[in-house]
Amino acid sequence: MVPRLVDSSPFFPAPDAVAVIRIENLHKTYRGADGREVQALADINLEIGTGEVFGIIGRSGAGKSTLIRSLNLLERPSAGRVLIDGADITRFDRAALYALRQRIGMIFQHFNLLSAKTVAANIDWPLQATGHRDAAARAARVAELLALVGLAEHGHKYPAQLSGGQKQRVGIARALASRPRLLLCDEATSALDPETTQAILKLLLDINRQLGLTIVLITHEMQVIRTICDRVAVIDGGRIVEAGRVADVFLHPQHAVTRSMVAQSDPLAAASLDPARAYLSERLRGTLVRLTYLGEITYQPILSHVMAASAAKITILQGEVSSIKDVPFGQLLLELEGSAEEIRQVFAALDRHQIHHEVLQ
Repeated sequence: MVPRLVDSSPFFPAPDAVAVIRIENLHKTYRGADGREVQALADINLEIGTGEVFGIIGRSGAGKSTLIRSLNLLERPSAGRVLIDGADITRFDRAALYALRQRIGMIFQHFNLLSAKTVAANIDWPLQATGHRDAAARAARVAELLALVGLAEHGHKYPAQLSGGQKQRVGIARALASRPRLLLCDEATSALDPETTQAILKLLLDINRQLGLTIVLITHEMQVIRTICDRVAVIDGGRIVEAGRVADVFLHPQHAVTRSMVAQSDPLAAASLDPARAYLSERLRGTLVRLTYLGEITYQPILSHVMAASAAKITILQGEVSSIKDVPFGQLLLELEGSAEEIRQVFAALDRHQIHHEVLQ
């Protein structure tokens, strides 16, 4: 279990509810250049638990940036409530909102570092800005954060001397300077190459586990969600169209938008199989079936048991074994040949082993 941090701030009282964040009936509209109202968010309802890594995914313009910026009121909603540990922050006055923002860290896609300050000074800046006068204590905190993000030897450098991944590590350290309870990530890996993205995601996951932080991140990349998140909400046109555990949403997407996004990162997703189905339709003699399994069963000889339970011929056409966060999963595309009774026996054996199966053709 992820440990919880105790914070005596009056704006973060000890919670007696499961959710650290609760969004209720949230709406956001803008006034366009032509005077017409533009709806950015509509009837958003979400709960995000303490210590959770929660992802919000959607295409460009879906409303995800507006939604995450509503969690610290950088975007003030037109209607609805945002509650953090039971306190409705939409009712905070300026002083309370200022104190709230000190306890919510935020990292950005393009780093937002001060180019004229060193790495150490960038991390020290929010501490100075929030009234920490003890220079020695600030220096110790900066050194601690530099070590945490793997930049202990780079404090004297300037942002221009760093790689993109190193800049984002500075951004993460700066966001953690005031010991926040929440960390908001606004497309934090979109400007990075794939290898650096994985390193940053691993760092965020380590921070989540070591510090007990609740992390909310937005992205348009399903691979990011797969790597780090516990749960995910899919947003489209300013509305949440699907939400749940990452494994459920990824392996069994329900909404067309979700299926399309999953297909971009999963070769065995239903939407991405259309070309294969067209190719196989002239060659298939049996039934095309996709199997999905999750957890320790991924590494067990299930097909051997299934083959022993039926005389049906089983041909593996395509397969994948990977992981969703730390949980292994597998998917197989099979062709089954045999009588109706033999195919039924295969499905019965799969059911006994709790293997999800879907007939594609």
